[in-house]
Amino acid sequence: MAGWRARAMKMYPSDFEAAAPPVRLTLLAALCQVRQAELIDGLVELLIQLVHKISVRAEKKVEGELNAEFRRVQGKNGILVKLATAVLELPEEIVRKALYPVVGERTLEDIIAEAKANEKELRTRVRTKLRGSYSHHYRRGLPKLLKAVRFRSSNDTFKPVMDALDLLKRYDGSDADFYAAAEAVPLEHVVPDDWRDAVLDPDSDLVERIPYELCVLVALRKAIRRREIWVEGANTWRNPDEDLPADFEDNRDVHYEALSKPRDPADFIADLQKRTWRRWTG
Repeated sequence: MAGWRARAMKMYPSDFEAAAPPVRLTLLAALCQVRQAELIDGLVELLIQLVHKISVRAEKKVEGELNAEFRRVQGKNGILVKLATAVLELPEEIVRKALYPVVGERTLEDIIAEAKANEKELRTRVRTKLRGSYSHHYRRGLPKLLKAVRFRSSNDTFKPVMDALDLLKRYDGSDADFYAAAEAVPLEHVVPDDWRDAVLDPDSDLVERIPYELCVLVALRKAIRRREIWVEGANTWRNPDEDLPADFEDNRDVHYEALSKPRDPADFIADLQKRTWRRWTG
């Protein structure tokens, strides 16, 4: 068998016909397993890239729109001082008559436009862009991508994300705009605080599906990249527990010694800090 293993590294397709059936079938099974893992990895990476792409494109579009809507007002502090001075010196005058000669109407409009483009306004408009882009394009393909792979997690902290994925699968194909009131929709660890208003309907307190699906996808992407959620049958995105040797728990000392790493976390951190300091100070 060792000889066949060495030959398999440089075999041509025509060589398989000459191989014995057990060898041929073993090599074919190994090839299928490797290719299946590669395909699953590709699907997961596509999912990660698409979710990231949706967010980045929405932010860029909103930033471009805001820049087109207003121009930055130079010297705002000086303008505000002039306005305050004019109001105090001419308290009886009409606002238009007292202030416009000091600061033009266009400048005041620019100040208001810039003030409205604060962080809250930016987040709100980004959410709107995300929703529109997802609902018109990506929503048709991403659910199929989610169904093509099986997600798993060994961390109970991410159980809400796993439950949310199950909820998305159950409602796949449904025309309902909201999840049923009887549904236990996971919000903690799934929906960020600044998305709560977009997800929960203010009148019925029901959870709207489209913004919720976006939150689930973002939470899933983060969990996959942290290896807290893994994918069955994958290689790159496999169960992180499989990265350790099977006897790791029983032979920790041997494996730590092979890696030249200390068992004590404090020693590891101290060594890392020392090496980092040396790198920075030259």
